[in-house]
Amino acid sequence: MEKIFIIIEVLQKNKVTAGTFYFTEEAYICWNTTKDKFTGLEFTWNKFLGELRNKFYPIIVQRQNEKEFSELR
Repeated sequence: MEKIFIIIEVLQKNKVTAGTFYFTEEAYICWNTTKDKFTGLEFTWNKFLGELRNKFYPIIVQRQNEKEFSELR
């Protein structure tokens, strides 16, 4: 998404709206049921990414990937 945002010059304030446009399946359903909780002036793209990572990329998986990456030779 970040690459697309750069190419089409998406403003910071529009990134959440633009990003959620591409949701499908579970992500789309999840967003539609929780978006009212998150929308507002203080809900930034970075906070949005954090919420996505928490939902779809658990910390245990992150740590495993970090460990594998650090052990690459």
